[in-house]
Amino acid sequence: MRINVLTIILADAKYKNKNEMDTLYLLQFACFLFMFINILILGITRLHMKWMNRRYEVSRWLIIGAMVGLAIQFLMQMLLGFRAQDAAVGAVFNMLAYPPCFSLIAIGIYNIEATHANRRKMNIVCASIYAAILAAFCIGFIQSGNFHIGSWIYVMIVLFGINVAYCIYMIIVEIRKRRRMLEVMAGYDILPYVRYARASVFIVFFPAVALPFAVLSTKSLYVIGPLGLLAVFFFTLSFMALGYNYVPSEELLDKEEEEDADMESVGDDAVSGLQEDEVADNKETLQLPYAERRQEIIRKKLEAWCADGGYRDTILNMVTLSRSLDIPKTELSKYFSGLNTTFRFWLAEVRFEAAKKMILEKPNYSNDMISAECGFSSRSNLYRMFKEKEGCSPTAWREKNC
Repeated sequence: MRINVLTIILADAKYKNKNEMDTLYLLQFACFLFMFINILILGITRLHMKWMNRRYEVSRWLIIGAMVGLAIQFLMQMLLGFRAQDAAVGAVFNMLAYPPCFSLIAIGIYNIEATHANRRKMNIVCASIYAAILAAFCIGFIQSGNFHIGSWIYVMIVLFGINVAYCIYMIIVEIRKRRRMLEVMAGYDILPYVRYARASVFIVFFPAVALPFAVLSTKSLYVIGPLGLLAVFFFTLSFMALGYNYVPSEELLDKEEEEDADMESVGDDAVSGLQEDEVADNKETLQLPYAERRQEIIRKKLEAWCADGGYRDTILNMVTLSRSLDIPKTELSKYFSGLNTTFRFWLAEVRFEAAKKMILEKPNYSNDMISAECGFSSRSNLYRMFKEKEGCSPTAWREKNC
């Protein structure tokens, strides 16, 4: 009787263990398949880009490399069964695979965000931390003679946590810098960038919280695994949308640096141009104080620029406007500051008024045609402006006023 009970208990434990191994195998297979899908999505992103940008392309290949590494890691877990053998063995293998893949994703994000030459520094720091992780593994492996390296696994996890914290800090700093720059200088819709930035922060923050539980506890993988896959998928879609709507910040920043280097010559030419315009103005304008005369000239130039439809350029920025008007960027910034606004908000208002005027004059035009003619990057951007300003959609505003 005792033998039968013992046999039943052993059989039941074996059955549960087999079910758990099957579930773990299915989860690993799902992760492998999901990474493969993300690789395909990132691969076809190139087909949806409006133009080539070297910085975005480098980041795309870095992230693809990280996804390939993660896919290989899941495939090896399936074939060799590290996690199925023992949670500690699986944790060691995870700590050897996750840090370089995470670093590639973080460097890819940072490569787009960075506005200065700190990328090399980040590469060195991430490589140094991974070297320390490998050293901890080697010491533990030499001491134990196998993958059961004891407390050295915690050293590897702590080092990886330091890597995650460092990357998060560097990325957040650059995101804030770049967003401030875009808000001041960009004339296009920055919502795709904002969405991408939020997804980027989330995907680098997620491992910092979830990884200790996922690595050391196999059961927690059944909850954390699907959440991690959703985070990666959301990031991939946001990265793809960024590529489609991408206006190269490198070009914008290069122009700004070039303008700063040539500020004296450009400024002198602009000042002389302003002085010539002053001479052509009427006597009332000439009698105004010097600062007010300059503001008046800038206002007239902007009015002429708007009359010529300059706002229709969907990738307009402060630098291109400065050069088209032959007015230094600093002068334009001061002018918009005097209006208690920024270039981006001023341009959005100009485009919004132009859209309302076109709707009244050409009621047969569709919203797509209106948004394209008035310089909006998309119909959704036009819709959002009407909801903010008028509290209704463009179609409802058309029906009300036409």
